[in-house]
Amino acid sequence: MPSSLTRRSFSFGLTGLLAAPAFARASSFTPAETPPMLETLKWAPKTRTRVQAVITEYGQYSEKYDQTHRPYAVFDWDETAIVGNVQETLFHYMLAHFSFLLPAHEFRHLIHTHMPEKALPAPFTTLDGKPVSQPLLVEDILEDYRALAARYGHLPHPLSLEALDKDPAYQAFRARMIFYYHSLRAVHGGEEAQRWMIRLLAGQTITDVLAMTRAANEWGLGQSITPITWRCPPDRAGKSGAVEATFVQALRLTPEMADLFQILQEHGIDPVICTSSLEDCTAFFATSAEYGYNIPREHVYGARLDEHKKVLLSTETAKYPFPYGSGKTAIIHKYVIAKRKRPPLMIFAGEESSAHLLSAFPETALCCLINRKQSDSMTPFLKEASSQRSSATPRLVLQGRDENTGEWIPEEASIFLGETKPRLP
Repeated sequence: MPSSLTRRSFSFGLTGLLAAPAFARASSFTPAETPPMLETLKWAPKTRTRVQAVITEYGQYSEKYDQTHRPYAVFDWDETAIVGNVQETLFHYMLAHFSFLLPAHEFRHLIHTHMPEKALPAPFTTLDGKPVSQPLLVEDILEDYRALAARYGHLPHPLSLEALDKDPAYQAFRARMIFYYHSLRAVHGGEEAQRWMIRLLAGQTITDVLAMTRAANEWGLGQSITPITWRCPPDRAGKSGAVEATFVQALRLTPEMADLFQILQEHGIDPVICTSSLEDCTAFFATSAEYGYNIPREHVYGARLDEHKKVLLSTETAKYPFPYGSGKTAIIHKYVIAKRKRPPLMIFAGEESSAHLLSAFPETALCCLINRKQSDSMTPFLKEASSQRSSATPRLVLQGRDENTGEWIPEEASIFLGETKPRLP
């Protein structure tokens, strides 16, 4: 059997991409006699009222409407337009099906980061409570990868669970990769972890990535929302020791957002997506009529990787900001404000990387925040939105959801995973 993975196309029994959803395109609009309104659905009533008021005040039915500088609203994708995270769902899917195509010596460059030589901080310990050395953890990941490449590199990818499930190297590899990802977030922060996770797509063609994204989406949408734990088998402890890692698999559509995108466009306001996930993966989801979102492709911005002969590389596209923190703001300035000469009319945020975006545009009329446990940089905005709930015209508003079901709930408070009572920030 070959000792390294070779270039292969993914196949899921779908046609073309293989049955890819149709991409939406912007169309002309003739105003109706009665301006369209947001459906009630599961919006928090005050939040819906405020969003509708801004749409009505600045949309094309209003005297304030400026067609020459068309208004737009900026949206996070992950944890905002959807419940869950496109990039993490794809990452989990790739691990579950061992969907990596690089030879081991190239994969090594993706795994190595400048983590400290000393032991990882608590709680990143072995199953028996011993410290974990990051360099030794990387060695073990690479040894698992080599073993899997030798056994399965000749087979079409992604691999079936039946072919993998009882393989100790597979069990160890996926546990160590999740463990490594979580430790990278803890030591270097969310941006570095996000960049690393996206670079793992190196070696795939865009066709591969889109087909795999579709499969991962369908897989995620069909899974229960629950914590999942992967652990190394005791006989695969390696040099760093046996570890385990727990993650929450959650992916759900949000009909309230699908309806909002439609109403915005009917009012002549463009929804613009700016996300930290790979742009092509997000666009596949966001432009889909099948999923119900119908965002024009040219309005979707996300992370970008270089390509060579249609194969993704591990390097980010030059002179294009990475959409995290100030990078999101830079993208909006470079690709939207430069053309429209105006700041966002509204911002809808749920990703942990959007604090800079929220603070960069004081002229923005409304910021709607998904009420979820957030990074330290986002927490002040959530608390400020909570404090403005009694205002008749708040600039920051909250939208609650039930993380156990993946649905919004009609209030500002949220029911967090494993809990039963709604909570405010």
